[in-house]
Amino acid sequence: MTPASWQDEIIQRGELYRVGGSVRDKLLGLPDTHETDFLVRGLPPAELEALLSRHGRVVLVGKAFGVYKFSPAGSPWTIDIAYPRLETSTGVGHRDFEVRWDWNLPVEDDLGRRDFTINAIAERVPEGTRFDPCGGERDLRDGVLRAIFPRAFEEDPLRILRGARFLARFALRVDAGTLDLMRRAAPLVDTVSPERVQDEFSKTLTQCERPAAAFELLRTTGALARLLPELERCVGVTQNQYHPDDVYWHSLKTLDAAAPDLLVRWAALLHDTGKVDARQVVRDEDGERVVFYGHEDVSARLTEAVLTRLRYPHALVNACRHLVQEHMFRYSRSWNPSTLRRFMRRVGVAHLDDLFMLREADCRSRALDDELAALDDLRARVAAELAAAATLGVGDLDVNGDDVMHVLGIGPGPRVRAVLEELLERVTDDPALNERERLLGEIKAVGANEPGSGNGGK
Repeated sequence: MTPASWQDEIIQRGELYRVGGSVRDKLLGLPDTHETDFLVRGLPPAELEALLSRHGRVVLVGKAFGVYKFSPAGSPWTIDIAYPRLETSTGVGHRDFEVRWDWNLPVEDDLGRRDFTINAIAERVPEGTRFDPCGGERDLRDGVLRAIFPRAFEEDPLRILRGARFLARFALRVDAGTLDLMRRAAPLVDTVSPERVQDEFSKTLTQCERPAAAFELLRTTGALARLLPELERCVGVTQNQYHPDDVYWHSLKTLDAAAPDLLVRWAALLHDTGKVDARQVVRDEDGERVVFYGHEDVSARLTEAVLTRLRYPHALVNACRHLVQEHMFRYSRSWNPSTLRRFMRRVGVAHLDDLFMLREADCRSRALDDELAALDDLRARVAAELAAAATLGVGDLDVNGDDVMHVLGIGPGPRVRAVLEELLERVTDDPALNERERLLGEIKAVGANEPGSGNGGK
């Protein structure tokens, strides 16, 4: 006889429901992500904990909310299991609630305190009977994003960002009344912690095929000006003959064209934000034209400021700033091998693929087929250099700092690094030099030509 599963045991002694996103995604025909949330009724906490403990690891993570994290034995997934609860707002923000949970509370009461109708559907296990007191199935069919109750965004302003994400991810249109509620609550996004905003933006950028719609909804509500003023101020900033869209819409189109990678999409969204400050109108024999000299430098600084404000890890902040700084590189098929290798060194091997994805998105947003073809050529040449184990850093040289000190009779210091950098320059021009005996001779030559070496620097 097959042992009863944890679900079977709960069903025998109480009621079990799938709720929230997993039910929504099933109705939309989306693949199962194993991120299923469950509600349990009719089973006291002591019994539920004992039952779950027999089938895996269970931790009560929200005593005030009646929420358990359950990891079934032999499964890589962790499941949220909760009791039905009611929430009463006592202020602004997701912490200002009085919560009452009860294992005998009707499931409809729990669904009525959620954010959007599409997330307020429950499905009883195992028979699949659905409970939809808020009309979520109808809104899914009609493609409508609708808040459940008037104070939804006042109680937790992050729901404005969540709503924007759902709108973009599922190609919804926002209900007029819900849009009005979002607009009224938009100033309250100032009360949301940077970490929660970061988490929501990260989900938007990685979960949505076309995330631009989320940022446009945030602009429409007034929340974007508070969360990303660096982007919002790009609205209406006209460009030149190479950019038919204003800076804001070009940024959103580049975002949609970018691969769903967090780093690349942040770079795509922010890569031209510096154009607001760099914009100039110049006059020459051909008349007036708009230019943005040095905008990549300004954009890089703004990118660093945005991601630091949102408390992203330093590694991501620095990498994104670097991509934005480098996004205006000028490639020509006439580049010789040493020019190509210097480009690779400047960008860094670890960043090349990301930079190429950013450039591809930038080109696709403007349908620049010639530039895309040139980018394909550059990618192929870079791949060939990497396959040939090109010397791209002093660590790739066949000598090291100890060799420099020994040959020149000097101690540790900046001079050692300077010699290695000069050797790297020479090997970049002539890769055949990267042999130990030849480099030892080059060390002598570099040392002999240094100022103060006795040869007058000649």
